[in-house]
Amino acid sequence: MTAATLAQKSSRPWVVSAKRALASDLWITSFMALLLVVTLVAALAPVLVDGNPNQPDYAARLAAPLTPGHLAGTDQLGRDVLSRLIYGARVSLLVGFVSAIAAGIVGTIIGLVAGHFGGTVDAVLMRLADVQLSFPFILLALVINAIIGLGLRNIILTLIIVGWVEHARIARGETIVVREREFVHAARLMGCREARIIFRHVLPNILTPLIVVATLQVSRFIVAEASVSFLGFGVQPPTPAWGSMISEGRDYIFTAWWLITFPGVALVLLALSVNMIGDWLRDVLDPKRIVR
Repeated sequence: MTAATLAQKSSRPWVVSAKRALASDLWITSFMALLLVVTLVAALAPVLVDGNPNQPDYAARLAAPLTPGHLAGTDQLGRDVLSRLIYGARVSLLVGFVSAIAAGIVGTIIGLVAGHFGGTVDAVLMRLADVQLSFPFILLALVINAIIGLGLRNIILTLIIVGWVEHARIARGETIVVREREFVHAARLMGCREARIIFRHVLPNILTPLIVVATLQVSRFIVAEASVSFLGFGVQPPTPAWGSMISEGRDYIFTAWWLITFPGVALVLLALSVNMIGDWLRDVLDPKRIVR
C-alpha cells in the first residue's frame, strides 16, 4: 500500500470529525460565515462601492455616521469611510492569504529538504532560521520593508521573508520522523528518486500541522500588515488600508471617533475569525481527537 493511499484513507476520519464539530459548534460556524461575508464583500467591492473611495469631498468632511449617503460617516478629507473599509478589506485579505500561502510553500520546501537530507544542509538551513528567529517579528518586518521599499507588493514580500521559518521548522521535525518509516525505505529500495520520495510520500504525511500553522499565520499577517501600515511603512495613502486608516484617524479620536473605531473593529473581527478557525482546525485535525 502506497503512502498516498495511506494518507487518503487517514484523511477520511478528519472529514467526519470536521463535519460533526462544525455542526455542533455555533461559534465556529458564525466565524466562518463572517469570514465568507467579508471575502464576498471585498471581492465585490467595485460593484458595491459607487465611485472612487479616494475621491475627496471637502464639503462633507467629518460627517457623522448615518449621515445620508454616508452610512459610516466620512473622514477628514470627506471620503466615505464605509467605501474605504470595503476596499481596505481587499488589502487585508490579499496580504494575509497570499503571504501565508507563499511563506508556507517556501518554508515547507526548506523544511523538507533540511529534514530529509540532514547533515550540513540541515545545519545551515536551521542556523539561518535560528538567526531570523532571534529578531522580533514586527521589528524585522519593518527593517526589511524599509530596505526593499514601501507598497503592497513589498509588504507581501516582507511577510514571506519573515514568515517562512515557522513552516520550515515544523516541516523539518515532521520529515525527520516520516523519513524513517517503512514505506519511505520501500520507495527508496524500489528506485524512486529523492524528489519523488519527498513530494509523493513524505509531504502528504506532514500536511496536517502545516495547514494549521498556515491558517493561524493568516491572522498574524493581517495584523502585521495593519501594524506596519499604521507606522507608515506598509500600504501607502491614498490606497485604503485599515492600518493606515487608523493612523490617519488618531488625530481625530475625540472629535470623530468613527475614523478609528470602524477599521479597528473590522480588523479585530477579521483576525479573530481567522484565528478561531485555525484553532478549530487544530482540534479537528489532531489525531487524538479524530472521531472514527
